[in-house]
Amino acid sequence: MIPIDLTGRVAMVTGSSRGIGRTAALRLAEAGAKLVINYKSDRAAGEATAAEIVALGSEAELVRCDVADTAAIAAMAEAGITRFGKIDILVNNAGGGIAKPADQLSDADYEFVFDVNVKAYVAAARAVLPQMKPLGWGRIICISSVAGRSGKAFIGTSPAYAGAKGAVISYSRSMARECGAFGITVNTVCPGWIDWEGKNRVVAPELRAAAIAQMPMGRVGSDADVGDAVLFLASGMASYITGVSL
Repeated sequence: MIPIDLTGRVAMVTGSSRGIGRTAALRLAEAGAKLVINYKSDRAAGEATAAEIVALGSEAELVRCDVADTAAIAAMAEAGITRFGKIDILVNNAGGGIAKPADQLSDADYEFVFDVNVKAYVAAARAVLPQMKPLGWGRIICISSVAGRSGKAFIGTSPAYAGAKGAVISYSRSMARECGAFGITVNTVCPGWIDWEGKNRVVAPELRAAAIAQMPMGRVGSDADVGDAVLFLASGMASYITGVSL
């Protein structure tokens, strides 16, 4: 196996106190990257993730940040750059959804879903690109969803969520064209049904069985599966991969 070495790199991962974001941050730390991580309200969870990163021999800058607030995202990036001098890798992970049919979506529902899944991603890229471009190297990895590709959620109906995650894919592809000349790759990872931190999503057994029946591997995915994909796209082995939706 070719080892992935991110020694000397600095990564900012949003939504990193739990789930996919936490696991992605730990994967990057294991490979040697320093981390800028955040929590929204659960400081204890953020501190626990930071402690795990330090235990892996790396460093972590923990910031309270609600990604619905673009000023807070800019402050998170600034805190990381102040401490570590740069940000090489951005993992846009924090997000959220509302499971409602289209005719029941309020303006507030729509604004929330697009704020945390699209505007937050735009704001984070805006915060890191000005210092990433002169470095001539960078990785931007946006967590989208299979719903953003197919419009179909495994459970319920989520047109606002699917629309937002589809926007993430298109935005990332366009940004990949713009950023390639600066040595920066931009890709999306589109998880399907993921069980976070070994905890099964609480749904009726028959719904879970029906969903698994659609999955080629015959199992629900884990946050480790997504974290490994993020690590690969952040590595030198993915230097010629950009504009891809994985």
